[in-house]
Amino acid sequence: MKIFYPKTILLIAFLLITGIAAKAQQNEDLLNILIKKGLITQTEADSIRSEQALRDQAKRDRDKQNEHNISIGSKALQISGLLQPRYQGFQQKGVNDAFDLHRARLDAKGNITDSWSYEIYVEFASSVKLIDGYTAYKFADFAKITAGQFKIPFSNENLVSDSQLEFIDRSQGVEALVGRSKDVIGNSNGRDIGLQLSGNFAKTDDRFLFDYGVGVFNGAGYNVSTDNNYHKDVSARLVFHPLKNLDFGGSWYRGQGIPTGGTKSQARNRYGFDGHYTLGLLSLNAEYIHGTDAAIQKDGWFVQAGYFVWPKKIQLAAKYDTFDPNKTTTTDRTYVYTGGVNFIFNRWTKLAVDYLFKHEETVSPIKNNVFEAQLQIAF
Repeated sequence: MKIFYPKTILLIAFLLITGIAAKAQQNEDLLNILIKKGLITQTEADSIRSEQALRDQAKRDRDKQNEHNISIGSKALQISGLLQPRYQGFQQKGVNDAFDLHRARLDAKGNITDSWSYEIYVEFASSVKLIDGYTAYKFADFAKITAGQFKIPFSNENLVSDSQLEFIDRSQGVEALVGRSKDVIGNSNGRDIGLQLSGNFAKTDDRFLFDYGVGVFNGAGYNVSTDNNYHKDVSARLVFHPLKNLDFGGSWYRGQGIPTGGTKSQARNRYGFDGHYTLGLLSLNAEYIHGTDAAIQKDGWFVQAGYFVWPKKIQLAAKYDTFDPNKTTTTDRTYVYTGGVNFIFNRWTKLAVDYLFKHEETVSPIKNNVFEAQLQIAF
């Protein structure tokens, strides 16, 4: 009992000393009383004073850093950007070769607290439009709430950052079935407005075995102030990491959408599977997506490989990509074979060069291969 009692008093004293409302003089007086009664030693008191001084200094630093509510480059506000000028040479007659600005984006994000974050991501190419605009609160590793406009939890390739793609273009299936350039609802950059719960769980060693995301969205695409139908869309994704460099993912989507130029809402459902593996300088990716728009069944899949012939400098890449816009028609599937080289100058700059060989299942195929070169500046 004599051993437990002093330890209890010491714990209470320590909590009082480190309390938010405690004043410095009260802390010092309390320490002196504990020393006088022999409940703690002078060395222990000095250690408590030292720890409190460090906490006080850290708080002063934070207050000074945020005295104007903004701190460039800190956790409060981080500025980054992406610039991708591109050249395209078309084999198809009547289509002009051209330079364009594929992407020109500015990103502002940060942490309001250790748990509360935000992001505002704006596109300036062609026209100014909001890409991402959301806030998120992380309760724990397994539970984070995100509200606003952001990427839907569907498809691995959709979720990969534009600056981290191994090819200039995404696959046909992702472009047509994940709210991108060829989707029936138009191009929403794979994003929507809604609410999402996400996180990771089942930790082993230094990694989690599972990641998940499930969200409820308008289903009208991005930058649409109101929902254009009476339904709310639901999307969910689960990723399994059985090995450190091996990922398997599954995605599911159920919703309603109004086709571009249409007035009537129709079913817009999807599901997909994907896998990713890296082994040293080699990376492998594969993905399958099935979609239903009204009564039309569609699907697409791809496999790709990348290999650094010069580590962190030169990467060779190859991709087989196929898409069928209507599975009841036997002459409309498209195949794209892509070969590419990525020249990585440093962590901010990259030159990507791709050649796309296209083939369509049609009675009158056309020569429509494409050469692309894109310079990327990401900071």
